[in-house]
Amino acid sequence: MEGEALEALEFPAIAERVAAAAASAYGAELARGLAPSPDPGEVARRQALTGEAVGLVEASAEPALHGIGDVRAAAERAARGGALAPGELAEIAAAIRGALAARGALGETEDAPLLRALAEPVDPALGGLADRIEASVEPDGSDLKDTASPLLRRLRRDVRTSGERVAEELRRLARSRDLRQHLQEDFVTQRGGRAVLAVKASARSAVPGVVHDASSSGETLFVEPFAVVELANRRSEAAGEERDEAERILRELSAAVGERADALRALVEATGAIDLALACAAVSRGWRGTPVERSDEVRLVAARHPLLDAATAVPIDLDLGGLRALVVSGPNTGGKTVALKTLGLAALLHQSGLRPPAGRAALPVFDRVLAVVGDRQSIEMSLSTFSAHLGDLIAVLRAATPRSLVLVDELASGTDPVEGSALAQALMARLAGLARLTVVTTHYAELKEWASATDGAANAATAFDPETQEPLYRVALGRPGTSHALETAERLGLDPDVVADATARIAPERRRVAELLAEAENAARAGAESRDAAARERDEAARAAAGAEAREAELQGEIERVHASAARERDRAVAEAEHELAEARAELRALRDEIRAARRLQRRVPREADAEPERDRRLGGASERAAKAERALRKLREPLPLTGPLAPGDPVEVPELGVRGTIAALEGAEAEVVGAAGQRVRIPVARLRPSADLTEPEEPQTAVRVVASARSDVSDELDLRGRRAEEARAAVRSFVDDAVLAGLASVRVIHGRGTGAVRAAVRDELARHPLVEGFESDSADGATVVALADGGHR
Repeated sequence: MEGEALEALEFPAIAERVAAAAASAYGAELARGLAPSPDPGEVARRQALTGEAVGLVEASAEPALHGIGDVRAAAERAARGGALAPGELAEIAAAIRGALAARGALGETEDAPLLRALAEPVDPALGGLADRIEASVEPDGSDLKDTASPLLRRLRRDVRTSGERVAEELRRLARSRDLRQHLQEDFVTQRGGRAVLAVKASARSAVPGVVHDASSSGETLFVEPFAVVELANRRSEAAGEERDEAERILRELSAAVGERADALRALVEATGAIDLALACAAVSRGWRGTPVERSDEVRLVAARHPLLDAATAVPIDLDLGGLRALVVSGPNTGGKTVALKTLGLAALLHQSGLRPPAGRAALPVFDRVLAVVGDRQSIEMSLSTFSAHLGDLIAVLRAATPRSLVLVDELASGTDPVEGSALAQALMARLAGLARLTVVTTHYAELKEWASATDGAANAATAFDPETQEPLYRVALGRPGTSHALETAERLGLDPDVVADATARIAPERRRVAELLAEAENAARAGAESRDAAARERDEAARAAAGAEAREAELQGEIERVHASAARERDRAVAEAEHELAEARAELRALRDEIRAARRLQRRVPREADAEPERDRRLGGASERAAKAERALRKLREPLPLTGPLAPGDPVEVPELGVRGTIAALEGAEAEVVGAAGQRVRIPVARLRPSADLTEPEEPQTAVRVVASARSDVSDELDLRGRRAEEARAAVRSFVDDAVLAGLASVRVIHGRGTGAVRAAVRDELARHPLVEGFESDSADGATVVALADGGHR
């Protein structure tokens, strides 16, 4: 692509945005050098890479590439025998670790074969080099580790030990009575790598030693006493040996890096290519880019300029099909140049591997994008605006091919209007025959007429609001636009008399043409608004219909769930009743056997007669429970009675569903039942039967009632010892409710004697409870036995 065209269309700003999204240094470098490709195969490869990267980003499965530095220069220097610093070695180890992690992450996904192939050059054997570096270099690269070698560890220990001995000796001297009075300060400091004392200049002779420095005022001398010189020398010798050992280790590590310089170069390039694809994906998603369909036609729907704010940019449609030439006209600042750049950038983005911001896009692959946009006047080259413009047009004519896209802003402007319009028509005729597509902007009426009369060419207009006298930044294909120069001048504050004078000077036929164009523009805009309003109404109607269907399906599903739940509840109740009946019958048989055995033994063991009343009581209770279970089972199993003719307003119920209410409407074989609370449910008429309860005025109607089923895990005893009175009240209420629902005839509440407060609260609560028939003391008044009403439902 021509470099000047990229600059004119602001493509470098796009490249910088991609670079900012890159995670690695080399990925950012590749992004800044990004250029569109004229090769259809390469364009398809780039788009496929971006598509895979978009998928990974959306699935949060993209590899982490942060921390992979561009270590190629360091590796090359090491290959030439140079020694690397600890920081460079640490950066190389981090790059290896990051690249190997990225290669592993891409190897685990089946959805990114192209990205996985990009990671193949990363050599897993480089992990050994990273291990070796990490064993010797601190993670932050500040220095070698003490463990880099046994000798380095010993030498560093010697340096520390000897340094501590020097410092301790100096502190001892500073505390001594003989030297203290001659010191400027009593602390130990460093000069030239040697530990020294700050001695008063006037007392130099009192502190024998080597002077290493003096203060700027000359009042203080920094002296190394002779007493520590030998100790300091031994420390310096150890420090020198430590430096030699560190340099030896760094040279060895650098040599190992140099041996793998080619592998490190391949690693950086591979991860940079992966990073570029991920950056393109991130930027494309950021401006809501769309995949481009490869086509011989040009079609952009709801396209936006990628550098404009997505929230405020007005999308445009450029459905050009197989057109060879397009002439865009309209008012100044109306969006003509933005439309031109939007088309050009869409092509450049597509061929660079990015997705252009649009609703839909179909584009060919252009071999060149030739753009003449902006004023290229040059004082240095003695070129006027028109001369520079004409020079660019000559270059375009020479470079254009049948696969080229040509974009020209204000074609042949900047000269005599008559000659300029004639030149513009001739240039358009030539470019339409040379290039795949030529798009120009103009104010020339003659060029608009040429587009209307030429096959393969068309006009397009940028919209203008006649009420606000402001541009709308939309593009309408198929008709020319008007410049609205006088309206714009008046809007910007030009004297109305001057505007009126200018209007009068326009030839009547020209003025009439402008009026007709404005009328056509207004009619087209009104038609578009009507179409948009109709489309919105259709969409709203469709949404309402879809919502109604969804609600109907939801209600039907709810009815089916209620029916299924009722059936399950009925089955469960039947199973519980059968189980209870079986248990009662088993208990009856056991008690009868026990009675018969007891009576046989009565003559031999008279004492057994005392237990007979207790057995009789147990037998009677078991018989009663068995009979009760049989009655419940018969009631559950009895078929639903057929109802007579029902009418709206009749009170009805469906016991097995727990539904009670009043018929609101009858529709075929179904009835809509509603209660006092307003709930509604549709139920087959065959399942309804008249409800006597609803005819009684003292009982309020309930549309849908949840019937609690008996629980099998309720105890017949409640221990309240240790609780406060209010807690005991709540516990008693809940316990009595559960016991009644469980079908218990009596229960026992243990409250203890204590102060009597809990006992009083319990018995007060029992006296109030509607399901308690009576109660009496038990266990020396530490408990209360409660007689309950028949198990059932309130």
